[in-house]
Amino acid sequence: MTTTTMSLHRFESGLLLLPPRTADRARRMRAAATRAQACPTCAAARTSLDLCFIAARYNDPAWVETALAEAEHHVDSGRHHPRCPQSPERPPARPAPRAGHHGSLAEWARRPGPTVAATDASCKNRRCGLGYVVSDGRWGMHGCVSGPGEPAGPGNVLVSELKAVALLLDRLEDDGPLTLLVDSLAALRLLRRWRSGDVEPMPKGYAPHDRRSGGPALVRLAESVAARPRLGLHHVKGHAGHPLNETADSLASIARRRLTTAFDATTRAEELVRAFLADWHDHAAHHSPAA
Repeated sequence: MTTTTMSLHRFESGLLLLPPRTADRARRMRAAATRAQACPTCAAARTSLDLCFIAARYNDPAWVETALAEAEHHVDSGRHHPRCPQSPERPPARPAPRAGHHGSLAEWARRPGPTVAATDASCKNRRCGLGYVVSDGRWGMHGCVSGPGEPAGPGNVLVSELKAVALLLDRLEDDGPLTLLVDSLAALRLLRRWRSGDVEPMPKGYAPHDRRSGGPALVRLAESVAARPRLGLHHVKGHAGHPLNETADSLASIARRRLTTAFDATTRAEELVRAFLADWHDHAAHHSPAA
C-alpha cells in the first residue's frame, strides 16, 4: 500500500465515505495525508487513513474506527519531521503580514459575483515591486530588495512573482473560493504543484532555509496554497489589456520605483485601482474571469 501523499481529491473523496463526526476526526489530519512528504510519522498515519477509507468503502465500521484511531495515534504521539506541517509542536500562529501599502475601495466590497484576484511583480536588478488587486476592491503593493538566498536574473523574477502571490494570500484571512490570475507560466506550474500537496519543489537557486522568523517566504507560501483547496489558478497573458492584470502590474511598478524615488505612491495606486476595477466590473458580465 502506498504511503506517498494523497491528492486533495482522494482525501476529500475518502471523507465523504465517513459519518460526519468520524469525518471531522479524519479532516484534522489533512496535512498529514496531503502534504507531509518528508515525515515518516505522517507516512504511517497515511497508511492507516488509507485503510480507514477502504473500510468505509466496504461498509466495515469496526475497521474504520480501528484504522482511524491508529492514524490519530501516529499524528498525536509520533515524532514528526522538524518541518512537518502536521506536527503538534508546530506553532499555529500565522506569520505577520508582509509590509507595504494596502487599501480597499468600499464601492466594490458588496458587488455580487465570484472573487477574482491578480498578482504581478516588477524587477530591475535586485529591486522588486509586488502588486495585487482583488475584484472586491482590496489591493496592495510592496517594494523589496532580493536577499542573498535568492537567485538573480530570470530566477529572481520567478521568486518575485510568487512573493506577489504571498503578499495577496497574507491579507486574505479566509480560505473561501478565490480565482487567482497570474501571467507567469513558471509561477503557475509551481503553484499548481503546491496546491496538489507537493510542497517540496522550489524555484532553482532559491535556498529554502530559515532567513528570519517565520521561515522562508516561499516555504510558507507553498503550505498556504496547499491548504486552500478552493483556490483556482489561471493564466492570463501579460500586457494584453486585462484590467486586473494591468492593475497588479502597475502596482508592482509603482512599488519598485518607490524604492528609489519619492512620490505619493498611495494616491497614485488608489487612482489606478479605482479606474481599472471600474473597467473590470463594467465588462465582468460579458467575460470569463480568466479572459
